[in-house]
Amino acid sequence: MLEQSTFSLKNLWGIKPEFRRKVFYLALTFLFMLACQVMWRPLKMAIFSKMVGAYQIPNAKLFSLLYVIPLILLYSKLVDWLRRHQLVYCFTLFHAIGGLIFAYFMAHPVYGIANTTVSSSRYVGWAFYFFMESFDAFVSMTFWSFADSINKPSDAKNYYGFLVAGSKIGGMLSAGIFYIALSYSTIANQLFLIPGSLVLGSLMLGAAAFSIYKLMNTVSDDYMHGYEAAYKLEKAKVREKKSFWQIITSPLDGLFIMIKNPYVLGIFSMVFFYEMLIAVLDWWLALSADKNMSTVAEMTAYFTLSYFFLNLIGFVVSLLGTTPILRLIGIRPALFLFPIVCLSLLFIAYCIPSTTILFILILCLRSINYAFNHPTREILYIPTTKDIKFKAKTWTDAFGSRIAKSAGSGFNIAIKGFSQSAAFLSSLGLGVGLSFLWIIIVYFLGRKFQHAIDNKQVIGQKEEDDASSQN
Repeated sequence: MLEQSTFSLKNLWGIKPEFRRKVFYLALTFLFMLACQVMWRPLKMAIFSKMVGAYQIPNAKLFSLLYVIPLILLYSKLVDWLRRHQLVYCFTLFHAIGGLIFAYFMAHPVYGIANTTVSSSRYVGWAFYFFMESFDAFVSMTFWSFADSINKPSDAKNYYGFLVAGSKIGGMLSAGIFYIALSYSTIANQLFLIPGSLVLGSLMLGAAAFSIYKLMNTVSDDYMHGYEAAYKLEKAKVREKKSFWQIITSPLDGLFIMIKNPYVLGIFSMVFFYEMLIAVLDWWLALSADKNMSTVAEMTAYFTLSYFFLNLIGFVVSLLGTTPILRLIGIRPALFLFPIVCLSLLFIAYCIPSTTILFILILCLRSINYAFNHPTREILYIPTTKDIKFKAKTWTDAFGSRIAKSAGSGFNIAIKGFSQSAAFLSSLGLGVGLSFLWIIIVYFLGRKFQHAIDNKQVIGQKEEDDASSQN
């Protein structure tokens, strides 16, 4: 009986010896990234609200869409020029340098947080918000694109939960220490802590880049191929020469792929549904926090505490839920779990409408998304071409999340004239509709994914071959 129990636990949580180094460095990289993200994300909302004004958040989300599109085009060119791990270096180090620059401005007595004037002309606040939009859009996405390119579907099913669990440890430590530091320090120290957190986050991003460097130099190439059919296809494509027209239009390749390929469009829909729902619900919390807290430090501490609990719940879900569930029921059935959870939580919020329940709803949605839904969604990219993993993924994730936030902001602006109860019910009704659409789409996505794996096919190969023949 004991031997059977040990075997069962190894099946649910064991890591094969040959994969331990690879899983360790990937988890360590994600740990540093999330530890930085947990400190920086609360600053985005707090700094913008106290420098520019919380009422401008819907407008900022709309403007950020225009800002992200040129970055996506630049990223698409970098995919052609750089190797997959070099993309991670590029974006981690770029944002590390940006964090140091904004640390200087936030510490400035006139341009920084010491100036308590709230005005739409506080351009440093706008610039910091857009910088954070770039950080949110690209740093985590480049990590997952890299991870998807060096793992097989079976590897992802067995080990992605550990990558998320490792990152949640970093998130909990970062959020917990930052919250304590903000809560038990004087106002003068708080003015120092916020720029200091930007410096510390930059150092963490540098550590993440170094971790990828160690991964590339210590893990055997035999364990870095990923999905074999896609790997062979990309090796063959390296030798192909591109026409002049292909070079000119390459920054838009990802957009064209997303529009033409129903599978990629389906993944885009998953991102869109979640981000739009969160954008609609998040604004309620931002308004409440801005109303009840008078300083950047107080508001940052409030959001940091929420991120601590988000990572704590996410750690439990990723360790005790993600890996065992993916191993027990498989990838395709697991795709249905998150939209079903969304429906259940929205029903609870409908039955018990209150700010506290809304806070718990958002906390649960975010933590389960990061710990379970996100890594499960990432597995869908594994049996795809490199252009889908990197170029189309920027449009599904970065553009998809920004256009979803813009749509959510448009919805929030539209319901401003409603009574509070009517606006709240409208928000919940939108979430229910999106969740039902989500369930329908993941049914077809799961079927396409399983068919590709069973037949050792590469999703997107036919579309790319057709495009090449036309050029």
